[in-house]
Amino acid sequence: QIFTFNPLSFLHLHSQLQSLVLLLYKMFFSTSSTALAALVLAPLALAAPATSPNPAIFERSLNSGKGTWYGMSCGEEACWQQGACAFTDYVLPSSIAGSTCVSETIWNNGQNCGGCVSITYKGGAKKIAMVRLSTDMYREHSTDLLRQVTNKTGGDKNHLDMSPNMFSKIANKNLGEIPIEWEFVPCPITDGLQIKMHGGSSQYWFAATVMNARLRTFKLEVSGDSGKTWKPTTRNVNNFFEITGGTGTKTAWVRATSEKGDTVIVKDVDMSSGKTTKSTVNYKA
Repeated sequence: QIFTFNPLSFLHLHSQLQSLVLLLYKMFFSTSSTALAALVLAPLALAAPATSPNPAIFERSLNSGKGTWYGMSCGEEACWQQGACAFTDYVLPSSIAGSTCVSETIWNNGQNCGGCVSITYKGGAKKIAMVRLSTDMYREHSTDLLRQVTNKTGGDKNHLDMSPNMFSKIANKNLGEIPIEWEFVPCPITDGLQIKMHGGSSQYWFAATVMNARLRTFKLEVSGDSGKTWKPTTRNVNNFFEITGGTGTKTAWVRATSEKGDTVIVKDVDMSSGKTTKSTVNYKA
């Protein structure tokens, strides 16, 4: 079949295209640039997901869960020494009401050790506790207080298993189990954070825990040459930040990074076994 060019049809099509272009031109320039930008960018804004800089850290949000206390007769300080966060020989600040164990989900291999949670029972006064452990061995029992995370426990995602003293500041221990609301908050600590070297540590094996921090510690680095170079550490399940082989020096600088990304450098940390070096600064709350 032979194609025959029709000038009239071509002119008609050309006229239609001109009309369409003119219509689009009027629509485009009759819309303000601000409105047009909003129209174009709105789908992008809706599609952008909320991201966390440190996904390993349990997010700060209000949670509803179960509150219990573990069946031991230890006092607050004695309970501390048995926690999986390895906060040995650490005295809980008076501004923090007590300590709590958390579920395996919150525990997350020690990522939330030392974090503080604000706890409320039936709209009562808020109390703060510190996370200190995560294990089933202390669970026998299944108001708002500030506590520090120092351990872990069994149970569901939002379960807090408190020390006996801590639970008694929220409710009568005879209740055994209560519904609570809780959230992570900055620890009300005014002095500097601490670097605790663990038993057996030396210049040949670096194993340390960050204690007394206002925020949860996300990362730890060590320098044996006064900050010229930094070695990364690996956080193990016992909340030790380790370097195989150590620094080779009797003292070192330690750089701790918080959940928010700010850093604290502690100079001249003694690498000796069991030694605690106290800083004069802390994370920005």
